Amino acid sequence: MFSRDKSKSPDPVPPPADLPVKMVDIPAPKPRKTIATMPSIVSEGLHIAGNLFSDGDVQVDGRVEGDVQGRNITVGATGTVVGKIIADEAMISGAVNGEIRARAVVLTRTAKVASDVTQESINIEAGAVFEGAIRRPGSGTTAAKGTNGGAHKAAELLLTTPADKPKV
Repeated sequence: MFSRDKSKSPDPVPPPADLPVKMVDIPAPKPRKTIATMPSIVSEGLHIAGNLFSDGDVQVDGRVEGDVQGRNITVGATGTVVGKIIADEAMISGAVNGEIRARAVVLTRTAKVASDVTQESINIEAGAVFEGAIRRPGSGTTAAKGTNGGAHKAAELLLTTPADKPKV
C-alpha cells in the first residue's frame, strides 16, 4: 500500500539550459585550535596534592597543594592554593600561600594572600589581606613590601601610629 516500486529509480532533473553553471572551489575549513570554554574546576571539598596545568581556565574552590598554571586562574572564596600560581590573569578571592606570577592580578575583598606577586597590573580591593612583595616582570626590584601593601615605592609609604590617626 505505502511501498515504492524499487525497480524504478527517479529520473534526475536536468538543470535549465538557459542558466550558466559556474564551478567554485570552496577551500576546506582550517582546523581550529580548540580551547575549552568551561573552566576546569577544583570543587569545594576536593583536596589535590600535586601540580595542575591547563591550556584554559582553572577555578579553585577546594584546596591545591602544588603549582597551578593556566590562562585565567580564579581562586574562589572557599579555595586555597599552597604553591605558585602562573597565569595571564589571576583573580584571588580565597587564600594563597606561595607565589603569584600573572599579567593582571585582582585581590578581592575576601582574599588572604601571603605571596610575592609578579605582575604588570594589580588591583587590591579594600578588605583584602596581602602580605608579600609586589614586583614588575623583568625589573627585579620590589615595589612594596608589607601587609595590605599597594604599588608604592618604600620611600612613599606613609607611616602612622594609632595616636596619629584621626578620630571618626
